[in-house]
Amino acid sequence: MIKTILHQIWNQRRQNGWIFIELLIVSFFLWTVVDPIAVLTGQRLLPRGYESQRRYVVRINTYAPGNGAYNAGFDSDSVAWPAYRRIIRELSEMPEIDSYVLANSSVYPNSTSWNGGTLYTDTASAIHKTEGHFIDIQNYTYVALGESNLFRTYGMKDALTGEEMRLPEDFTDKVFLSEYAARSLYGTADVVGRRAALGTSRELTIAGVFQDYKHRDYDQPFPLVVEADRDIANYGTRYLHFMYVFVFKLKDGVDADAFEARFHSEVAPRLKQGNYYIMWLKELEKLSDEYASMAGIKNQLRLYYSLGGFALLSIFLGMVGTFWIRCNARRQEIGVMRSMGAARVTITRQFLLEAALLVTVAFGVMLIPIYIYADLNGFATFGNQNGNPNPDYWMNRFAAHYWMVTAISYFVLLATALVGTYIPVHRAASILPADALRDE
Repeated sequence: MIKTILHQIWNQRRQNGWIFIELLIVSFFLWTVVDPIAVLTGQRLLPRGYESQRRYVVRINTYAPGNGAYNAGFDSDSVAWPAYRRIIRELSEMPEIDSYVLANSSVYPNSTSWNGGTLYTDTASAIHKTEGHFIDIQNYTYVALGESNLFRTYGMKDALTGEEMRLPEDFTDKVFLSEYAARSLYGTADVVGRRAALGTSRELTIAGVFQDYKHRDYDQPFPLVVEADRDIANYGTRYLHFMYVFVFKLKDGVDADAFEARFHSEVAPRLKQGNYYIMWLKELEKLSDEYASMAGIKNQLRLYYSLGGFALLSIFLGMVGTFWIRCNARRQEIGVMRSMGAARVTITRQFLLEAALLVTVAFGVMLIPIYIYADLNGFATFGNQNGNPNPDYWMNRFAAHYWMVTAISYFVLLATALVGTYIPVHRAASILPADALRDE
């Protein structure tokens, strides 16, 4: 059958020419559209390294001068400090809370802020910046005040054991590294007890290594360092509402909707202390959606899906039109095949194979131009993978990236072409042999 189909395609090469040219153009265009969609989707599907369900963020704000609720008498540090601490204490004592963390404003998933620096193997490498002994890192700092625990609240796991990360009794001058940060700097994740330096003067001991963590859902995990402070930084109360957020996890069995209603109606009004008030309470999942919208990621996806849809619609209509005309022109051939006992399935399969061969040849011809384009212009990139690209992810390896996007583009194009071919062919193959021969 393949030999017959190839012969048929060659005999009708003029009729196939325009659809072949369209397939060439759309193959290239579709590849460039699929590339960013595949990267964004692939990065979205990477493990987060934390748990978002039943997690909430509370933002505390302060009334500014000029606001009707502002009271200048509450603006001094001697009054504001106790007021702020009282809010934190009452939040942490809510009976529905399983665990909590008082974290810097950039230290929660999908925060609009980002804080980072450079991590060195030791202070000597920090001073001399020895090649291979430092990496760019993201920095998470939180306050270990009371039972405040970032790892437990976020559900972060130990990279070596897969169990919950645990704080040592004394975490003074200690840091925790993500697995990729440890492997990038030391070549292994088993680095507990080794020394590392943040800057040229802060040499710290590595107290643990946790599984890679994504600060934002559509980014890749970035090398991360986690530090714990004993107390709130003494920068003055004027900046507290900018510096910290309160993140917590609800206990299992607590009704989330009922808790949110109680928080807004009872807890938030009661926690107004001095000029401080509860600005908002949001689920981590909603923050992920909000950040994706704010950063324009959703709009980018809509644009790429629209462009891809237009390309596929063009191919679909082209294949329908081409095979509709072809089937009408070959009604006698179809009638003869039916009269000789050929089943509708056999006829349909022959035409579908013709379409598949056209798509495959056209796409194969475009592989080299697509490769040259990718080599010259690079692939689509989003977020932070340019700083420390992790070779474990396919989107950071040229060959894997190229063939992944190529395979997706080919199968999407082939499926669209086959559907566009099936509709007219199935209709033509359903005509009775006598009707097909009489029409001729």
